[in-house]
Amino acid sequence: MTDTPEKPSPKKGEKSPMAMAGAGFEFVSSIILFVLGGYYLDEYLQSEPLWLLIGFFLGFSFAFYSLIKRAKENE
Repeated sequence: MTDTPEKPSPKKGEKSPMAMAGAGFEFVSSIILFVLGGYYLDEYLQSEPLWLLIGFFLGFSFAFYSLIKRAKENE
């Protein structure tokens, strides 16, 4: 009926801006989530920076792993 061509699907190497924004949001939010968990665990256990630092390193490790996994999917 209409002769409008459909948009071609993005190639594997191309990344949409929304996909990249999602990866950034996932990276930042996982670090923040683990840091907040460590902060509240420190408050509960009265152990000042220990769980906050552990939460930061766990969150950063998880975020980096997730970023590498997403990059391998897009290869």
